[in-house]
Amino acid sequence: MPENPPIKPKIIGIYLAVLLLAMAVTPALPQLDIIADWQNPVNSIAVKVFQFFSDSVSFFSLGVPLTIMVITEFKKESNKKKSRLSLLYILLSIAVSGLISAAVKRTFLVPRPYEVDPRIIQLSAGGSYSLPSGHTTEAFASAFGLTLLFPRWYVFVPMFCWATLVALSRIYLGVHYPLDILAGMAIGSSVSFAFYFFVFRKYV
Repeated sequence: MPENPPIKPKIIGIYLAVLLLAMAVTPALPQLDIIADWQNPVNSIAVKVFQFFSDSVSFFSLGVPLTIMVITEFKKESNKKKSRLSLLYILLSIAVSGLISAAVKRTFLVPRPYEVDPRIIQLSAGGSYSLPSGHTTEAFASAFGLTLLFPRWYVFVPMFCWATLVALSRIYLGVHYPLDILAGMAIGSSVSFAFYFFVFRKYV
């Protein structure tokens, strides 16, 4: 894997601070009205597109880093140890952030939007409770981790665009509030950041 300069912690701190500020402001917004006004079940194309991104979460979050590792394994000049540790780092980030997300769900027990507002239609499967979004947590854990490993625009732009579309899909499909999405972003990004700067960099 290439030796790239890491993203400065200061920039990451600003990003996380903005997320926390957005999380503090969002509960004051009419979240149910936003979802109900945005949904358009009659538009089958929009529903299929958002469902595609919603369903793509594990395929991309796990598939992209695994593909990078496999490609690296066949390069003679590559650092295979770093490649394997990088994959382990992404997998741990996804797993730990997922556990935190599950714990938060069972702590706050927030019902899904379609369960409390008849205007909102459930257009996708939803698991247990609403806060936070597990899909968003996983997507941003992977996207943030890959950006830290490869701090280049051609990694950052597609991965964060994909992760953002996953997050938006969960709102459009009626299974999450905007606050759930922000919380998932914060958890996934924070765990990836912590593992990278306090664990991963010590062993490579």
